[in-house]
Amino acid sequence: MSQDIWRNLKYKNIAVLLAILLLFVLIIASSCSNDSSNNDGKAVSTIAAKKPDSVQEKNSISKNSELVPVDNSLLYSGNLVLVNKDHEYAYKDQEPENLTSMYQYSVNKNGNLRFALTDSSVSVSQNFAVALSNMLIDFYKSSKNNTVMLKSGYRTVEEQKELYDADTESTGSESTKYNKEGYSESHTGLSIDLGVNTDGYPEYKGTGKFKWITDNAAKYGIITRYTKEKESITNIEAEPWHLRYVGVPHAEIMTEKALCLEEYLDFLKSYSYDEPLTYTASDNIKYAIYFVKAEKETKVQIPLNENGEQFSYEISGNNVDGFIITVNLGEDTERIAAQTSAASTSPLTEAAVNNSTQPTQATPVGDYDSVITVSTTTADTEE
Repeated sequence: MSQDIWRNLKYKNIAVLLAILLLFVLIIASSCSNDSSNNDGKAVSTIAAKKPDSVQEKNSISKNSELVPVDNSLLYSGNLVLVNKDHEYAYKDQEPENLTSMYQYSVNKNGNLRFALTDSSVSVSQNFAVALSNMLIDFYKSSKNNTVMLKSGYRTVEEQKELYDADTESTGSESTKYNKEGYSESHTGLSIDLGVNTDGYPEYKGTGKFKWITDNAAKYGIITRYTKEKESITNIEAEPWHLRYVGVPHAEIMTEKALCLEEYLDFLKSYSYDEPLTYTASDNIKYAIYFVKAEKETKVQIPLNENGEQFSYEISGNNVDGFIITVNLGEDTERIAAQTSAASTSPLTEAAVNNSTQPTQATPVGDYDSVITVSTTTADTEE
């Protein structure tokens, strides 16, 4: 009798344990089901999952705005135009406007070399020329190293074809170093290849003595276009020497989020005028960024300030299906106040300021000017 009772109790305990385990399984399954239903049955974007706090804001900007018509030909131009093996550059047969030789910026007024060039024909678009020159000036100030060499900027269709065909012939398969003629961003004037002007002309890797450039390029609106991590997306082998101008603040956001250009343009499509991406760049300027799909007659909303005037803005086509609007909202006063407050209470304030790396601004500063401006045609800088 006592053995039967003990046996019954034992089985009841096992049944209770099994019931508890089953309850846990049901709770977990229910939780997963709720998460899945919130995504409407779609896979969660890995880009969205990685979205850092600083750039995931969808804050509304001014309710006062005006519609500005956009010529759809602009879809194929701008700092964020995407040119790759799937997207041909519409203006491949035209030399970019404001194409600027980097030779004029390579030597300062004292005759000191800032950087080297393979020849005087190396050219890029003017805004990129200014940003690149200022970055290399600041790099030289920081390192006293002037061995950076500019190897190749703008290329014609014919020049690109020669490179593509030669690499394809040497490897026996379609080139993964160069895109076909017409499908290279080198036609845009927004890219540059770097080398090293020392014995043997070693390959530029963006490491060691050149790590400063890798770490600070984004502040000048410049990114490393082809990285090892993104080869499956760009379909181009890693090229640490190939830099691309996308402008501020886009380069900073892309670097912070570890996105290549293809990913970034896709990411921006989730932002609209009503819910823009807002971002404060390293120079404390706040931006609102949003996407507008191209229509038969495209019009974009531009916010107005309290005086009823348009904020400064830029429009770039993505070379696919729409436009990216970048609005300069002015200084982020809240961030500046927070930095000032933190600095006034920190014992390391002076050291922190001295060790900070901010890009040279493209505006004149007194008689002893240490910058290059967009309107400058010859360098008058002393380092």
